Amino acid sequence: MTEQRRFLLGKEPFIRKADSKKYGTDIVMRDLVIALIPLILFGWVKNGLLPYINLDDVSFWTMIKPLAFVFIGGFTSWLLEFITYKYFFKDKEPFIKVKNSFAPIPGIILAMMLPVNTPIWVLVIGCFFATIIGKILFGGFGYNVFNPALVGYLFISAAYYGVIVKHGGSANPAEIEIMAGVTPMTNFSANPLASIDVLVGSYGNLGNFLLGTIPGSLGETSALLCIAAFVYLVVRKVIKWQVPVIYVGTVFILTYIIGAFNGYALDLRYPLFGILSGGLMFGAVFMATEPVTTPKTPNGKIIFAFGLGVLTILFRYKSNMPEGVGSAIIVMNLFTVIIDRLAARTRIEPKKSKIALRYGTIALLLIGISSYPIISYANTVTFTPEDVEVASVKQDYVNKNFEYTTYVGNKKVIVIVDLSGKIVEVRDKVYRSEAYLAAYTNEITAFEAENYAKYPYLTDVRVEEENTILTIVAHRPTIYGSDVTFIVTLNKKGKIIAFSSNAIAQESYTNPYYPDWSGVHPEDVLPGAIISNQDNLDDIEIVVTATQTSLLYFEVARLAIDYANQLIVNGEGK
Repeated sequence: MTEQRRFLLGKEPFIRKADSKKYGTDIVMRDLVIALIPLILFGWVKNGLLPYINLDDVSFWTMIKPLAFVFIGGFTSWLLEFITYKYFFKDKEPFIKVKNSFAPIPGIILAMMLPVNTPIWVLVIGCFFATIIGKILFGGFGYNVFNPALVGYLFISAAYYGVIVKHGGSANPAEIEIMAGVTPMTNFSANPLASIDVLVGSYGNLGNFLLGTIPGSLGETSALLCIAAFVYLVVRKVIKWQVPVIYVGTVFILTYIIGAFNGYALDLRYPLFGILSGGLMFGAVFMATEPVTTPKTPNGKIIFAFGLGVLTILFRYKSNMPEGVGSAIIVMNLFTVIIDRLAARTRIEPKKSKIALRYGTIALLLIGISSYPIISYANTVTFTPEDVEVASVKQDYVNKNFEYTTYVGNKKVIVIVDLSGKIVEVRDKVYRSEAYLAAYTNEITAFEAENYAKYPYLTDVRVEEENTILTIVAHRPTIYGSDVTFIVTLNKKGKIIAFSSNAIAQESYTNPYYPDWSGVHPEDVLPGAIISNQDNLDDIEIVVTATQTSLLYFEVARLAIDYANQLIVNGEGK
C-alpha cells in the first residue's frame, strides 16, 4: 500500500479520490490491461490465426506465437524484477514488491511494439533493458524518468534491427505473399512525398489502416482499437483526453501543411496516412499518457503534447527514424520535470506579462522546430509542367534501369525508371510529389519520342560458351514499323562478332513519300560493316533512303561497345 500511495500522491491535484478503491493504482493498471486485451487479440488473429487458417504451410507455433510473444514479454519483465528484488536488493517480500510495481506491464507493451517475427531472445534482451535499465536503476515504479518499454524498444531498434529484418520483419506469412511485407513507414521513409497510390494504395485504402490489416508491429496497427481504448480509458478516468488529441492533431496539421506545399492541399488522405500509420495512435494512447514520465499539471500536459507532435514530424521527415513516435516520447520525457515546474509556477504568477512571455517563448520554440521540416519540403516555386525538363539518359547495364537527368527550373533531379517505364526512384526529397511524378512521366515520354533513334536500351544479357549475347531494343516512329530488336554477340575480348536484327520483318512503310520503296535494307549491309569497322563507326556510310533505320544500327553498336568497355574496366573482359 505504501508503494501505491506514494505513486498516487504524485498525481495531479485535479484527479480526486486517488486513494479510493474506485481510483486506486491497482484499478488504473487493471483498466490499462483491459484496454490492451483487444489489441493483443487482434494481433493474434491477424498475425497468427488467419494465416494458419488460410495458408497450408503455417505451423502451429506460428499460429500461437503472437499470444506467446506477449506472454513471454510480460513474464520476462516480472521475473527480472522478482530476481532483482529478491537476490540483489534482499527484499523480504519480493512477491508483494513486484505486485505493487506492476512488473509485467513494460514487457507486455514492449512485445506489442515489436514485429511479429522478432526472435524471442531479442525480446528477452529488450525486456532486460526496459525493466532493469529503464525502471529499476532509476528507483523502480514511480521514479523512472523514461517510459521503460520505450527504453527497451529503442535499444532493440538500434542494436537488432537487422536481426529482425533477417527473420522476416513485420510481415506475417499472408502479408509476405500479398504485399512483400513492406510496412507503410518503410515506403514513407524511402519517399515521404510519394503518391497516395504508393503510400496507401499498396495496402488497399485508408480503411485498412483504420482497421489495422497492414504490415506493422504486433499490437500497433489497428487505429480503430486504439481509439476505442482511448475512449474507454478516458471514461474510466485513467487518462486525460488532452495529450492524445493534441498530439495526434498536431501531427495531422503539420503533415497537412507539408503535403499542401507539395500537391496535397485538397487531399486529406496524405495527413490521414500520417496519423493512421507508424504506431502513432498506440503511442498517443498508451505511452504519451504514462503517469510517471509525463507532466501532471494541466498546462504541462498541453505543452508536452504539442512537443510530441512537433518532434514526431521532425524525426519522420528529417531523420532515419520514420516512425518518430518512440523517439519523440523519450526526448519529451527528459523535459517532463521542467515543463511541470514551469507550468506550476505560471499558474500562480500574478503578472500576466510574465505568463505571456513564458508561453510565448515555448510557442516560438515549437514553431521554430516545426518550421524546419516544413521549409525543407516546401515547394517554393509555383509548379507547372514546363518546369520539368529532361536533359539526358543513361542505362545501368546491371539492373537495366534508366537514369534520367532532369531539371526543375535550375535544380538538377535524377529520376530512375525501370524497363516497364515505371518511376522507381526520385533522388530528391523535395521534388517527388505526385504532381512531379506525373510531370516526369510526361517529359520522359516526350523525350523518348523526340530522341527515338539515340537511346536504344539493353533488355537481356546471357553468356554462351565464352561469348556474351546482348538483346537490345531500339525505338523508331510507328510509320516505319514497331521497335526493332537487335541481337549482338561479343567475344571474350569485347569485340562484336555477330550483329542481327528483326528490322526487315518489322518494316511496314506507310509513309506516302515511299509507297513503293524497295531499295537495299540496312540489315543487308550494315551488320557486316559494323563488325569490320567497329573501332571507327564514323567511317561507315548510312544507307540512302533508310537513314532513320540506319541510325538505329549505329546507336546499338555504340551501346554494345560501351557495354564491352565497362566489362573491361570492371575486369570481366580480357
